[in-house]
Amino acid sequence: MRIVVRQDFPLGRFHATPWRVNPFDDPFGEWPPSPWRFVRAVVARWYQWARESSGQFNKAELSSLIRSLCESEYAFYLPPLARRGPAVRQYFPSEFGWEPQVNTKAGMRCYRRSLAQDNFWCTAPNEQGAVWWFLELKRKVWSEELLYVLDRCLERITYFGRAETFSRLRRSSGEFPSPNCKLVDQPSRDAVPVLVPTRDATEEDLLCTTEDPRAIRRSVPPGARYRYAVLPPPMIGGKVFTVDRRFTGKQLLQFAVGWNVAPTLRSLVRLTSRLRGAVLRESLRCHGFRSVWARAPRDVRERVALIAGKDSDGRPLQGHRHAEFFVWLEGRLPTRLLVWRSEPFLAWEEEAILRAASREVSWANPGDDTDAWKVRLLPLDRAVPPPEGFDGQKWRVWESMTPYVPPRRYLRGSKLRARETIEHQVRRELTLRGYPCAEDARVSDCGRPPTWVAVHLPRRAARERAFLGDRRGYWLRLELPQPVEGPLRLGHSASFGLGLFKPVG
Repeated sequence: MRIVVRQDFPLGRFHATPWRVNPFDDPFGEWPPSPWRFVRAVVARWYQWARESSGQFNKAELSSLIRSLCESEYAFYLPPLARRGPAVRQYFPSEFGWEPQVNTKAGMRCYRRSLAQDNFWCTAPNEQGAVWWFLELKRKVWSEELLYVLDRCLERITYFGRAETFSRLRRSSGEFPSPNCKLVDQPSRDAVPVLVPTRDATEEDLLCTTEDPRAIRRSVPPGARYRYAVLPPPMIGGKVFTVDRRFTGKQLLQFAVGWNVAPTLRSLVRLTSRLRGAVLRESLRCHGFRSVWARAPRDVRERVALIAGKDSDGRPLQGHRHAEFFVWLEGRLPTRLLVWRSEPFLAWEEEAILRAASREVSWANPGDDTDAWKVRLLPLDRAVPPPEGFDGQKWRVWESMTPYVPPRRYLRGSKLRARETIEHQVRRELTLRGYPCAEDARVSDCGRPPTWVAVHLPRRAARERAFLGDRRGYWLRLELPQPVEGPLRLGHSASFGLGLFKPVG
């Protein structure tokens, strides 16, 4: 016998952390909502209903309800538009005492603060964001009396998870979608753990808390076990996230950049470098290899050369034929991330790029805060025109959108190297890239002061010379003898977003 329960989140968010999981270390968040949490919520509301109705607790009725819930198989319909929201971190007052703790003349009595993290999933606050529960009971049927009890319990569940998660659960007898998420016993790479009750779970197990002596030092509460759910593919813009064939054969893929805290100008290369690393990993997976590039077979490395930017032996490709990653700024805020290549992308390459962009990308320094500052990327279809410089038009005057970092040092000690001035380096690179009459290009300052920016270094160089990770960048204006077609990018880390010029009309 199948029971279908619809769950709505009026505020559009589901706040919950799995059992005894540190919120700061939670890699998945609780999604789908766990059957263990569902059964505990029903049992808690049964006590409320019993007090309100008769004031007596019919433990036989409760035992029958628990048995039916624990013996059921669970499946879900999860809203494809659901997304994991960025964690919210807040300081809460804790105990009152001296700060610093040693009572000195410089100390004062105040509340100490404790940092807490709130993880949540975002859903639509309407019917498109509803979660549908499917409870399949095979060996027996639900009696009308027991269904009545279940309905009364569901009516009294006002929040689900933390108190911020206002929720409404009702049993449905009308139309409902088919399940798109089922629980399995074996873990896999794409599966997330979900806590479910065991068939023999008791009332004492379901009412157990993390401070209960039976639950201390246990990663799984008494009467529960882990099963695994493969989440359905996400939807973006109302469409299932698969490879959009309208992109096929294109040289440019565009993504809108969403953030809670805007990436700084200094950190743009960290963002593009990490996206490029994710794209390379997905490219290897497209060819059946699930490890790092250095361990991949030679033939696989050769196939992904135009993504990696190096051949199977690790030598850089010549001619700038590989994929390049840019950040488009409006004002000083990043609004788009662009993936461009002189040769059209193949279908599997687009798939790798789109799958890599479906996950959050960090722009923070390596360390404890790497997971704290992230952006989300939303694919833009062909209806969105490419920005100026990527539209095939030719322009004669260009200005820096991102700082230009000279690839060679132009100072020796405190003396200027006459052949390595910024003007000479720009003209030399224009010539090497094949722009006509590059030696006559006029290079001037935009009037903005230089700024320090992170640059991309190969993995070995980053380990051996970590202090060279930041360089001084300059804002330039180029006036070329003839109009040229973009994208125009020059200097150090030009394939990772630095030295990108925009046309000036």
